[in-house]
Amino acid sequence: MSWIDFIHGDERAFETIYREYIDDLFAFGIKYHSDKETVLDCIHDLFVSLFNNSNIAKDVQVKFYLFSSLRRRLLHAKHERDRFEVTQVPEELLWTSSPELEWIKKEHDGMNVQRVKAQIETLPKRQREVLFLKYYMDFSYEEIASIMEVSVESCRTLSYRAIKQLKAELRPLEFLLLFFFL
Repeated sequence: MSWIDFIHGDERAFETIYREYIDDLFAFGIKYHSDKETVLDCIHDLFVSLFNNSNIAKDVQVKFYLFSSLRRRLLHAKHERDRFEVTQVPEELLWTSSPELEWIKKEHDGMNVQRVKAQIETLPKRQREVLFLKYYMDFSYEEIASIMEVSVESCRTLSYRAIKQLKAELRPLEFLLLFFFL
């Protein structure tokens, strides 16, 4: 099954691509939006808009294309929600913990996972985003730059500063634990 089959309306290609990327897209989306239903709606809207749409570029990196498109949809959904919301939710509340962090916490009760999580949450949103895309989603700096609409050097700088700050704040054992989290 191929991307070209997908955008030309092949249902088997749609199902294959959907199943291949839905979990990663959801994990990525939940980092942008605290409402799981909104994330799922944006993912489904994305797939519906792409399916049988022959105007879509045929020579793309599918994962990169889907992530970039979902990010734009989520930012638009957040903007729309914020326009109509009387009270603003602090940005810190929109960052959620990952299943991996919960697993590490259960497996390593002696380690101070909460301290690592707290240190990650102190990072600026853009630094957290770069770390997530680089180490959790395994994107290159070039792909991250395109997704975030910044230069490659900015991505590298954001990553470097985040890791430098975490290394300075965490004890050596906690810093090693950070790589299990990422």
